[in-house]
Amino acid sequence: MDERSPRQPDSSGPPEESDETPAHAPRPENPYRIPRRPQGAPPPTDTTGLSGYKHARPTDSVAPSGPAFGTLPEDFGSADRSWDTPRDDGSSADAWESLSTSDPHRPEHWNTPYPAAQGPAGGWSGPTGEAPGGPRPVQDSWQEPSSVGHEAPSGHDGSWDDAPYRGEPVHHGDTPYPGGAPHPEGSPYPESDPYPANASSPEYAPESPAASGPQSGQRPAEGFEYLYGGGAAPGGPNGPDRPDDGDYDPAPPPPPPPPPRKSRRGLVIGVVSAVVVLLLVGGAASWYVLTLPEPGEATAEYEAAWEAQDYERLASVTTGGDAASVLSGIDSGLGIESLDVEVSTPTTEGSSGSASYEVTVSLTNAGDWGWKGELPLVREDGEWWVDFSPEVAYPGLGEGQVLARTAVWGERGQILAADGTPLDGSVSGSLQMIAGSLGEATAEDVERLGPAYSVGDTVGVSGLQRTYEERLAGEAATTIVMADADAAEDTSSLEVTEENTVATLDGADGEDITTSIDMAVQDAASNAIIGSNDPAGMVALRPSTGEILAAVNVPGGMNRAFQGQYAPGSTFKVVSYSALLDGGMTTDAPMDCSKEYDPGGWTFTNAGGAAYGAQSMTEAFATSCNTALVQQVVERLDANTLQASAEQFGMNAPLDIGVPAFEPSFPTPEGRVLLGAQSIGQGQILTTPLHMATVPAAVADGSWRHPVLVKDPVREGTPEPRPITHADALRTMMRAVVTEGTAKSLPFQGEVHGKTGTAEYGTAEDADEEGNLPSHAWMIGFKGDVAFAVVVEGGGGGSSVAGPLAVKFANAL
Repeated sequence: MDERSPRQPDSSGPPEESDETPAHAPRPENPYRIPRRPQGAPPPTDTTGLSGYKHARPTDSVAPSGPAFGTLPEDFGSADRSWDTPRDDGSSADAWESLSTSDPHRPEHWNTPYPAAQGPAGGWSGPTGEAPGGPRPVQDSWQEPSSVGHEAPSGHDGSWDDAPYRGEPVHHGDTPYPGGAPHPEGSPYPESDPYPANASSPEYAPESPAASGPQSGQRPAEGFEYLYGGGAAPGGPNGPDRPDDGDYDPAPPPPPPPPPRKSRRGLVIGVVSAVVVLLLVGGAASWYVLTLPEPGEATAEYEAAWEAQDYERLASVTTGGDAASVLSGIDSGLGIESLDVEVSTPTTEGSSGSASYEVTVSLTNAGDWGWKGELPLVREDGEWWVDFSPEVAYPGLGEGQVLARTAVWGERGQILAADGTPLDGSVSGSLQMIAGSLGEATAEDVERLGPAYSVGDTVGVSGLQRTYEERLAGEAATTIVMADADAAEDTSSLEVTEENTVATLDGADGEDITTSIDMAVQDAASNAIIGSNDPAGMVALRPSTGEILAAVNVPGGMNRAFQGQYAPGSTFKVVSYSALLDGGMTTDAPMDCSKEYDPGGWTFTNAGGAAYGAQSMTEAFATSCNTALVQQVVERLDANTLQASAEQFGMNAPLDIGVPAFEPSFPTPEGRVLLGAQSIGQGQILTTPLHMATVPAAVADGSWRHPVLVKDPVREGTPEPRPITHADALRTMMRAVVTEGTAKSLPFQGEVHGKTGTAEYGTAEDADEEGNLPSHAWMIGFKGDVAFAVVVEGGGGGSSVAGPLAVKFANAL
């Protein structure tokens, strides 16, 4: 038997580590080819009990050709027969299986699989070895212990690992027997070529190679094909099992087997693992980098907080100096109204960087100014900060210094009447109260006006002078200096030098204010009430625009026209009748002017105890009958409806005209008595001549308009006009007052519409001997595009006291 180690298929002698000499001469390739069973020969009968070790040969669909090979050649078992002598009987490898264990010529070791698994004894099992059923040596290196074994052929040291038979040790080494895996029954080998040259090609490869060798009772998945009639054998036709006769026609030798492929599974797993690790590390690094604070975040927050003038917020992204204190000091020292800040994209190197900025500031009473600077950046504890110092706020600014300003004012603007007549310094006390007065600035004024002012500067202290100070004063010529914080608190003491001057801004003179005062109308009003024995106030408006044409107070010292608070009396009946008209009544609707009317707890009467009986709405309005109106209001209206009508005429809202003015008030009446009282201008109602002048102006124009005192500049936020639905009916009713009502006896010239009123005030203690309360005298009306309202404090009856003043005014137009 061949002495080559299965691990060295190309060797011709014993393993390198063996001390024995080769038993035979070198032989040709494929010494292990098994001859095929002749065609038609019956399969051998296993009498050794080792049938389980036979290979699973393919099922032949057609019987192989060739002579029957049922018995061994006579010389097969001779001891001196050379393995290297080629057979020439034409037998195929399958003839191995046709030999029976009962054959007298069969060698003892005929059914012993070849190559025998290398056993632990270190010898080769030869023709004289123990029978398969005999005792087996202890297996030290086999993977699966077995109860039976074979001696290794002599001359070998017993290092075999492969056992291609069931029950034998399984080979797990790196160098399997040459060839492909054994083929199961039904193998696709063609009968004409039982040893195809491409038997190791994929067509004949095992369907699923074993990963770790066969299990007990199975044949190995690869490396033993030549033992089972397939695959490339390690020799040629001169193998040890070839037929001995000369008729053997060997098949052409197959190409040498490809070298065993090294497994790439470990390499693939390693590469994949490395890639996964790199991805995880890279992802973690990317996450860490992406979540790191960027320097741009700090500069963006600094920019936003500076523009918002929120210096505490700005300080939250700074380190170093007290940013909030320094920047707020600059803000107050310069009188900054607003800022526009632009910060560039930061540049960094390591843990430091910088970003340039440019800031533009709008100063009170001065022009715009700005500067450029640099924001130093530093990274500490993973965060980026602006490394603040005073020089960061303004280049060159030192510790303890701030920016301050001094101002030199130009010429102040004037307050003018509509025709350009100056009102400041006017001899009219009423106009002087409107225009206001000038005085020296106090500390409170400086606090209110800003750093452009110093204590002692000339400022407006009342009226339009105070309201429009910035416009009238203009822009001061401003010098910005760097100064110590303590010295900057008193700007009047600041010393301006070339060294501490930062910038000089040109100033501008103040601008004029133009009012709506019509000097001709103003004179007419003044002349009308100048002779009043009691304090009086009068206001004239232009109904089409709401402009205030005149405002007169007698005596001076109090602006009754705008700030006097009075109950309107019967002049308010214009509002109440407007509500009834809106509720569906008409000017000719019947009413009952009884002497008395008690809506539930209070008896209402008429002036002088009059009782006119049945009247139309127009007649009841013209005669100013209280009882007829109260009866209709408490029966037809509720508190909210009457209040809504009052608000339609401008009550319960401020009158923002640029100087102080009282806000007319109409509280919601509670109960029928108070509802009735407020419908005739009593109860809790309070108003002024200014507001009451807007009532006849609304009737004349058809819309209630907010009064206007200043025409230039136009005041912002003025409410839109409010249409009066039944203005036409109200005009007719107001004309009836002059032609046939309470003002019939007054010598008005031209087409005048009016309404008189007497408004009681005070308590029972203020009543006279007859129990009559003191009263204010009122008259409102309009003539053409001029509406008016006049009140005489405590004057008594409206038609008798206020009426004559109204006549004098209207006739002067």
